[in-house]
This record gives sequence, structure tokens and C-alpha cells, in this order.
Amino acid sequence: MDSFSIVNEAASSNNVEMITSLGSTPDQSNDNYDQFFKAAADGNIEPFKKIAQQLHLIVTPLKNTVLHINITSEKVSTEFVEEILGMCPSLLLQVNAQGDPPLHVAAKFEHIDVVRYLINKAKDQQEDLEINGIGVTKQMLRMTNNKGNTALHEAIQSKSVFIVRILIKEDPDFSHPTNNCNETPLYIAVETGFFHGVVDMLNICNSVTHEGPNGKTALHAAIRRKSADLTRQILEKKKSLTKEIDDYGWTPLHYAAYYGYLQVSRILLEFDKSAAYVTDTSRRMTPLHLAASQGHKDVMREIILHCPECYEPIDDRGWNVLHFAMASLNKKELFSLLENPSIKKLVREKDVHGNTPLHVFATCTRTTGSINLLVDIIDQVRGDGSRAINRQNISQEIVALSEDTGNGLYSRGVIHKRDKHYDGYLSLMKGAKESHLVAAALIATVTFAAAFTLPGGYKNEDGKNQGTAILSRNSAFQTFVITDAIAMVFSISAVFIYFIMSVERFKKYIYLFELGSWFTVVAMGAMVIAFVTGTYAVLATSFWLAIVTCFIGLSFFICVLTVGYRIILHIIKGDRKLMHKIRKLMRKMKRKLKRKIRPIKDYLMRKLAIKISKKLLHEEIGSEEAVSTLKQCLVNQSWPDIAWNYYSSSYILALKIVIPLI
Repeated sequence: MDSFSIVNEAASSNNVEMITSLGSTPDQSNDNYDQFFKAAADGNIEPFKKIAQQLHLIVTPLKNTVLHINITSEKVSTEFVEEILGMCPSLLLQVNAQGDPPLHVAAKFEHIDVVRYLINKAKDQQEDLEINGIGVTKQMLRMTNNKGNTALHEAIQSKSVFIVRILIKEDPDFSHPTNNCNETPLYIAVETGFFHGVVDMLNICNSVTHEGPNGKTALHAAIRRKSADLTRQILEKKKSLTKEIDDYGWTPLHYAAYYGYLQVSRILLEFDKSAAYVTDTSRRMTPLHLAASQGHKDVMREIILHCPECYEPIDDRGWNVLHFAMASLNKKELFSLLENPSIKKLVREKDVHGNTPLHVFATCTRTTGSINLLVDIIDQVRGDGSRAINRQNISQEIVALSEDTGNGLYSRGVIHKRDKHYDGYLSLMKGAKESHLVAAALIATVTFAAAFTLPGGYKNEDGKNQGTAILSRNSAFQTFVITDAIAMVFSISAVFIYFIMSVERFKKYIYLFELGSWFTVVAMGAMVIAFVTGTYAVLATSFWLAIVTCFIGLSFFICVLTVGYRIILHIIKGDRKLMHKIRKLMRKMKRKLKRKIRPIKDYLMRKLAIKISKKLLHEEIGSEEAVSTLKQCLVNQSWPDIAWNYYSSSYILALKIVIPLI
């Protein structure tokens, strides 16, 4: 007897124990129920009609009912769902091993029609299945699975706009609590950038919750996504979130300041300026401290603009905003900041170790020239009884802060030291300098030797031209001599620069290394051109061989351009600000180009249309109606109408006229 017959017999006798025993083990379940599961996946309702009252007992090892199976299959059918629930209404709230009722599964797989039907079915059973005074519809919408997710959580994670809208409209008063990961649907929507879901929840729900993990809110998540639109949408509904702190004591403005998000920082300050005065629980740092510590001068300027007095607080080490700025900003940015009289006064303020911001600046500066530019400020500090600078102690503290990530908050360190990677670059430069010196010396040697072993040789006959180059009047030879001289001069110059860098005083001058590198590259290019032109000069009698040799030699520049393009592209992709500027410039150039081309295009098209029309009218080609229309268009100088009317009247004749004109 097959599985259908066994189950049908059990169903006809209403033997529940028999049906249950059929699936008591996974193996038995597979043997007896596989055909039912296949029928459910195919949307075939017939096998289930005789066992309607026992459908809730037919489950997979993972407790999936036939309703779960159909919803997750490729052949999901609303008709099948409707008929199954008509036979066994209790399947509506029956969960699988993961705690998912059918609504969760339908929301996860984005089956809009199934979700809509399940909700309507729940409304029909409102009175029959009311639990604890809560209707079955709300009961189903508020059910949570083993992960603590409601159906709305699943819909948000699937980013299904229509399902989200259906679910929140059915229960707008529900607050939608957090799941096991402490994430509300709104927090998940913001974190994943599901903009439409966020807007719908904010506009439809009456009591939406914003909580997320580690004490964060949806506004924190919007800041981390650097989304100005989401930030504004959330703040328009709940302004008080600007002061909500996470487990580390960071407000949304702390995150915006630390990562340098200028636009979202501006929006946060527009809604609530007082957030700029909140200090974190770890180091008592304000958003201004964080912006200064990372060198985000624009964010610093924005915070000071909205909150002129927010520069006064100090952190747990006694550092004010200027201490951090001295370690992270460059010279130009510092002098711009010190133009503010209130900020300038902070140079006298000492930390718990007695160090002023100038001590920090002197420690972080590699040369004395920059310090001398601050003589007037130093005099003020000396007059206030400042002590001598202990570079070693301050330097150790700054290095420690630049490497300290705290409790995972400071992903870039507590401060972003402006020359943090300086020493590493110096060691890299030292190794590269040696190889560059060898290359430059080799180029200088080869080009010097080539100047006295000229291609084509020398004249041997007696006379005033004896010993001169035979090919001296050849253009290719002349180019060879010039480029050979350029290569030799630049390579010798590079050798001289590297020689100077061997002196202790000049070892750390990065610009010298970069200059020597560029000189070497120019020498390489000139040497390749010298090789190509010299070879061409002596192979003039074999033209094809000269061309092939030149092409092979000049392929060096193709290689240089390819590598250079890749390097520039990598730099641009790694620098968001630079990429933004380039895109903005390209859009601007595109608009200008369109404006310049449009008049030319209009003029040419107009001329062409008029020529076509005149030829058409002169030869009286086409219908009377078309000719009449063209006459009117010609009088009005409307070339688009001329071209269109002529084209519509006779396509073939148009080709005959236009082609000769072109």
C-alpha cells in the first residue's frame, strides 16, 4: 500500500495516532510524506482533500507544513494557499522549527499576494481565534520567531516596499520591539539603506521605536551610513534623538564628527546645537574634540559656527580642542584656526602633565621652521610661565593615542597623527633611493658613452669636416643627439640629488627623493627616444625594419601610460574627495560642451532641412498636403518641423535628396 493510501485510510477513520506515527522518524517521514510534500511544492491540491482535518500533522523534519512548503517553492500559488487554509484554518498560525508562521515565510520570500491573502484570512477568523483579547490579525502580525523577528523584520530584511507598507498599515499602533540582536525594524531599515521602508514606518506608524544594538538608535545608523536624507527624515519625526547616547556615551554627532561627515553634522546641529556639548563616557571627549583629533577642519568649523563656546571643555587628560588640532592639522589649517581669538587663547592651557598645545605642535613638527612661525604665540606662552618642551614624553603619548582604539570606538585611533606613517615612509624611501641611484647612474653611463659612439660613425677624409658625424644633417640623428643629452643631464642630476640625500641633514627631505625619482623617469623616456631615433637614422635604407624597431621601442611609453593610468585610478578611487571633485568637474565640462555644441548642431540641421525643403518644393516632389506644410514651416524657419514633415511624407525620396547633399 502506497503512502497516499495509508494516509487516506487513516484520515477516513480519523486515526490521528496513525497519521502521527507515519512521520515519527525522519526516515519514515520521507518514505510516507514525500509525495505530499512534492504535491505541495507543485501547488497540487487534490491529494489533500481527503485528509483536510489532519493537515496540521503532516510536517517535515523541520516542522514545515504543506503551507510553508508551497510558499517557499517556485510554484507558489495563492489559490493553493486559499484552499489549504479553507481545509485547515489552524495552519495560519502554525510555526515551523524556526518559529516562523506562514506570514513570516511569505514576507521573507516577498510574496505580496500571499501576504495580503493571509492577512485577509486572519480578519475572517477574527472572532473564532481571538486570543487574550487580541484579534488573530494582530496576533499573527506580532508573532516572533526564534530570532525574535516579526513579519515586519523579515520584510525589512528582504527590502520589499509593498509588503512593508501592507504590514505597518494593518497594525500602525504596534511599537515593533527589538529582536534577539536588539534591532528594531526601523534600525534594520536605516542600517541597510532601505529608504522607502524608513519613510513608510516614520509616516504611518504611530509609535515606532528606534532602538538598535549597543544602545544605538536609528539615527546613529543613519550617521554611520553617511545618509543626509535619512538623518533629516528621522529628526523631523523625533528631534530628541540628537542627544541619545549609545553604550559608549557617543551621540550621533560624535560619530559624524569622528568620521568627518560634514553634511550630516550640519543637519544635526541645525536641529539641536546642544549635542555639541555632550561628552562621551570613555574619555570625556566632545564632538569638537573628535573632529579635531581626526583633522576634520570643515566639521570643526561647522561646530564652532553653531556653538561658539563649545571649545572650552577638556577631556580626561586635560586636553582642549587645540591640543588635538596641533597633532592632526597641517600648518596652513592651524593658522586658519588660530585666527579665532577664542581658540588662540587656548595655547596657554595646560593638560594634567603641564603640556600646552604648543608643546604638542613642537613634538609633532619635524622641522624648526614651522615652530618659528609661531614665535608671537610662543612669547605669550613663555610670559605665562610655560616650562620647556619634553619632546620624548609627549611624542610617546601621541603615538599611544594614535594607536589606541579604545573599546572598538576609535577605529582610526583616538587621534589621527598627521605624520603617523612618516617613519615607515622614510624606511621605504631609503630602500627605494638605493635602487633609484643605481638606475640613474646606469642611464648616465650609457648616455655618456652613446655621445661618443655616434650612430653612422665619423668622417675620415681630410678636410675641415674630418672627425665630424656622418649623419649630422639627418633629422633623426639630430633628435638622437638632443634626447641623449637630455637623458644624460637628468640622470646626472638625479645622481647628484641622491648624493646630497646621503648627508644626515637632508636624509628626511621627501621632496628631494620625489624630485630625483621624476628626473630618473624623464631620463628613461629621453633614453628610449634616443634609442629609437638613432636606430631609425642608421636603418633609413630598410624602411620596414626601421618602422618595426621604432614601434617596439616606443611601446615603452604605452607601458608607462598603462601603469600610470592604473596608479591614478587607484589613487582616485581611494580618495573620495578627489573622486567627487573629478566627477563634479566632468559634469561641468559636459554641460559646457553641450551648450557649445547645441548652437552648431541646430545651425547645421536647420541648413540641411532648408536645403531639403527647397529642393523638394522646387522639384514638386510629394503630396500637395506635404508641400503646403513645408511651405509654412519654411516661412516660420522651423527646421524640426521641416525635417519631420518631409521625412513622414516620403522616406525614400528623402534619402535620394539628402545623400547627394551630404
